[in-house]
Order: sequence, then C-alpha cells, then structure tokens
Amino acid sequence: MIALESQSPHWEWYYIALYFYIGGVSAGAYFIGSLLELLNKDKLREIIRTAYLIAFPLICITPVLLIADLGQPMRFWHLFFYTRDGIPYMNLSSPLSVGTWALLIYSGMSFLSFLNVLAEEGRLTLEALKKFHALFSKVPHKVYAAVGSFFGFFVAGYTGVLVNTTARPLWEATDPLYGPIFIASAASTGAASIALTMAWRKSAAQESFDHLERFDRVAMIIELALIVALFAVAGRYAAPLLTGLYGVMFLGGAVLLGILVPLWLNWRGNAPDSASDSMAMLTPVLVLFGGLLLRISLVQAGQL
Repeated sequence: MIALESQSPHWEWYYIALYFYIGGVSAGAYFIGSLLELLNKDKLREIIRTAYLIAFPLICITPVLLIADLGQPMRFWHLFFYTRDGIPYMNLSSPLSVGTWALLIYSGMSFLSFLNVLAEEGRLTLEALKKFHALFSKVPHKVYAAVGSFFGFFVAGYTGVLVNTTARPLWEATDPLYGPIFIASAASTGAASIALTMAWRKSAAQESFDHLERFDRVAMIIELALIVALFAVAGRYAAPLLTGLYGVMFLGGAVLLGILVPLWLNWRGNAPDSASDSMAMLTPVLVLFGGLLLRISLVQAGQL
C-alpha cells in the first residue's frame, strides 16, 4: 500500500483487492446492524446479531493483507507513526495513515459489538473476555455502534478515494467516483453476507429477509447508477473495463451477475417462503461474487 503514495502501484489482486473487498463487506454488514440498533428495531434483532457476528471476524483479516502487501511486516507500524529525531509522531498528513487509524478504531468498535452478541447468546465463555465485556457493558451499545459504523464506512470508501488520487489514467479520469462505488458495493455485499449467513443458520423469520432484500435493492441501484456515471466521465480511459479479461470480469461478473441478475431475482419476487429455502442463498452469493470481481477489475484495470 506504500505504493499508493509513491504513485507507482504494482498491486497483487489477492492482497489489495481482497483487502478492499473484505473490509467493505465487514463495514457494510456492521452499518446495517448498527443502523437497526440505533433505530431501535428490536423485531429485527436477528439481523443485528448476525451483522455483528460477521463484521469483526472479517475485519481481523484485513491487517494481514495490508502487512502482506507491504512486503516488510516490521514496517507496519509506520502506517500509524513516523519518526523525527527519534520521536514517534502520528502521521495524520498521510491519507493512508489516516485510513489505517480509522481501520483500528472500527476494529475496536466492531469487537465490542461482537462481544455483546456473544454475551447475549450465552456464548461468552472465556473468563478474560467476560471481565473485559463487563468493563465496557455500562457504555450504551449505541455509542460504539454509531462510532463504528462511521469509521467502518470511512474504511470502505477511503480506499476508493486513494485509488482515484493515484497517477493512472482511468483512476484520475474517474475521480471521485471510486469512493462512492466502493461504499455502495460495501452496503450491498454487507446485506448479502447477512442474508446468506441467516439462511445458512436458518435463524431468521421471513420479515428479516424482506428488509434485507429491500435494502440491497436500493444499494444495487445506487451502485449501478454510479457505474454508469463512471463510464460517462471516463470516456476512452474506460477501455480496460470494456475489453479483455477485466472487461469480462467487470461487465459479465460485477455488473451482470453481481447487480443485474440479483436485481431481476429481487423484483421477480424470488424470495424464499422460509429461511430454509435454498433459493435464499442464490441472490446473496451472486452479489458477493460480483462485489469481489468489482474490486479486482477496478483495481487491476486501472494499472494497465
């Protein structure tokens, strides 16, 4: 990721695109859970619990991907501080450093929400975690739900902003659309991850799936509109997204399979009659697959 600031990116998709993708799914899921909690939607408590159970484990993967991309794991702390005359200072002048701090704050908030769900379900068994949870249990859940959702979506969007400020024709031409596209995709894939998990656990009523379906529909429509805008402003620089391997991944995978087909299934009324119906898994799987291809194609095509 240091390459971002050197203006000479040579990213491997399996590090950076996965970092963008997994962080986005986590942030999107957490946002949905925290929004429902802030709105006191107790009838949709299963969505809230599932969102928090997804968000924290996923975000724990992202630092590993960042460190792997650095190539020098011992320099990871430089993302938080820089040294001058032997004294460490917070490196808030660096967008990458600001994003890393946001990732740290979001991780902490999602951890607290994760512990709350484990305690609520009677699965908090480790004594050390029980004591830690008791220490923070007096803080209203809505406080770190609000803080966590803000920093989570900051993490989801700032990566796109960083890409747009990097000296590559496609990325520069589409400034500032990558950030909003990444946020819309995070919302959509976050909803899909919750729906898929609930269908697998067979733990939710049909009403929960209906709410997630409506939310995901809005997110996908916004995402599609932003993609249309991206092509409109990119002009000839959009060629890598229209031809070759990345054109197939973007148009055939991200747009067709990840947005248009799920929207068609959504409006067609193909929602399951019960949470155990196997059709409950089809649309979220397509959305999640399309979200991954979106990150890979946008990151890799921009380097051509």
